[in-house]
Amino acid sequence: MTRVTFYLLENSQQSAEQFACKLVEKAWRGGLPMHIHTEDESSCVAFDKLLWVWREDSFLPHGIVTGTADSEDNSASIDNLPITLGFDTPSIPQNRLLINLNSEVPQFFTQFNRVCEIVVISPGQKTISRNKFRSYRQLGIEPEVHNLPG
Repeated sequence: MTRVTFYLLENSQQSAEQFACKLVEKAWRGGLPMHIHTEDESSCVAFDKLLWVWREDSFLPHGIVTGTADSEDNSASIDNLPITLGFDTPSIPQNRLLINLNSEVPQFFTQFNRVCEIVVISPGQKTISRNKFRSYRQLGIEPEVHNLPG
């Protein structure tokens, strides 16, 4: 069964995307391949750019992949990249971590061993996160919650 973890960033000056970069680096250094699921194409491109510049002394080998393309180039990219980004349903190996930066629970989340949800505490974000938390519970998953002080 997929393990789901919510990271609650209380009183934080960093965005969900900035925290995601830290999470990506930690997982990559630990040898864990991952996929980052974004809201749409523009947020995917923006996160791709952020991964290139977020820390001067860091290199995170990543690339954007689409789940709808069945070309050999796309599948080769997936196999060679430890970090993939996308905004649609990916066709990737199941042993990856999913970092969900989308406002909804992706229908394909069960393809992953683990899912990370990042929540920056704010009025609008609270409602979205509570809905996602409820959705996981309705699917029989009891998410873990980590409160991270600002």
